[in-house]
Amino acid sequence: MVGYIFRNITVFRQGIMVLLALAMTSFGFAQNLSFETGIIIDSVAVINSTDTFTLYLPKNFDKDKPASVVFIFEPAARGTIGIAPFIEASQKFGHILICSNNSRNGLFEKNFTIIDRLFNTVFERFTIDENLIYTAGFSGGSRLATTVAVLTKQIQGIVACGAGFSQNTSHIPSINDSFSYVGLVGNSDMNYQEMQGVKEWLDTFGIENEIFTNEDDHRWPSSDQILKAFNWLELQAYKRNIKPKDDLIISTFYTELYEEGKKLESDSEIELAVWEYDRMVRNFSAYYNLDTIKTKISNLKKDKKYSSDSKKREGVKKEEAKLRKVFVERFNKEISGLKTPEEFNWWHKELENLQKKYLLSEDEQFRKMGYRIGYAIYAMGVETAESQFYKNNAKKRLYCHTIASLVAPDRPYAFYLLAKDYAILNNKDKTLENLSLAISKGLTDKAYITNTTAFLKYKDSVEFIRLLEGLNND
Repeated sequence: MVGYIFRNITVFRQGIMVLLALAMTSFGFAQNLSFETGIIIDSVAVINSTDTFTLYLPKNFDKDKPASVVFIFEPAARGTIGIAPFIEASQKFGHILICSNNSRNGLFEKNFTIIDRLFNTVFERFTIDENLIYTAGFSGGSRLATTVAVLTKQIQGIVACGAGFSQNTSHIPSINDSFSYVGLVGNSDMNYQEMQGVKEWLDTFGIENEIFTNEDDHRWPSSDQILKAFNWLELQAYKRNIKPKDDLIISTFYTELYEEGKKLESDSEIELAVWEYDRMVRNFSAYYNLDTIKTKISNLKKDKKYSSDSKKREGVKKEEAKLRKVFVERFNKEISGLKTPEEFNWWHKELENLQKKYLLSEDEQFRKMGYRIGYAIYAMGVETAESQFYKNNAKKRLYCHTIASLVAPDRPYAFYLLAKDYAILNNKDKTLENLSLAISKGLTDKAYITNTTAFLKYKDSVEFIRLLEGLNND
């Protein structure tokens, strides 16, 4: 049995020396603990810790046989939510699913400590096949999943959903890495362009990878998308002689990709069809004669629509980068200044332009680009407010959350955050005003509101009590 401990390797992060490593440690035999199979168990204790994790064992799980395992990192430490889309893949391939209820978006060092304890617990309690260890995550959890693989050199494959790499250069894959990487991203996701760049980076170092695009925005992919990722990782296991080949899995996945390519072609999405057929050549040439597919690719590339699709995609990519730079530079200038704006006139004007030119465009690619930019601004506001630089500065947080509310006026969360900011600043009227807006836009969890520390000062207020009347307690 193997366990994993972060220790003894010196890594530098922002000028601070951090001791990290993944070493293999013997625990002897796995403990004979019994867990029910085929259900989500949401609070399994981590050994020698108050931490917990969510567990799913496939129905055919055999505790006496080495099993594959997927460590899932959910950005808000919601174990049940993190595991749910992986269940179908777990049932098909027999993976144990593990999702921490403590690891979340934040400092990597804190997460490393949590993961250290989690890994030790899992490898002590279960018999794990050390050649079939996977990491997966969404958003910041995706960046963490890749970081764990890069630092440990013990991960077989990564399922990266909605985000690429950490900004820390020591966390970025390089020529020294041999894992397989599959990315899942929506074409309306704020990190869509980033994920396309991830493929280019991994190709440079010869790291096996595929990026699958879906129609979502920034969210956990559906179970069918997760299953597609593990179908591809299964091919990688065959390629590395880690698992015996299953002809049915190979043929079924081949047919799935071929049908997707055909549909894209019939919909006149010529460049995307070429990408899908190219994917087939990359992954199935070892099993089938694909001369017909290669000829199809060659012919499609001669189509004028292929050239126009490629040209338009590059144009959208450049325009998106230029616009995002404008908004980021303005945000950084204002948030770092001695005084943040009160009227936000520039933001009103530019967001209105974004709405008219892109979000309301008849062109689908421009609409999706506008959505990606808008969501990126929203995320920038919310995440910056939570950063170590501004989380204790209520006025700076107020600025960040105002930006988020301007770009997403229909979302309740930004107004809930504004209400918290005003409560901290002891502005009761503004607190109640924004809390009322949050409720009107869909915030209905009464307990969530009443358990917010910033609002405790108003718990006996008649206006506050009246505002919460009729809300649910869950």
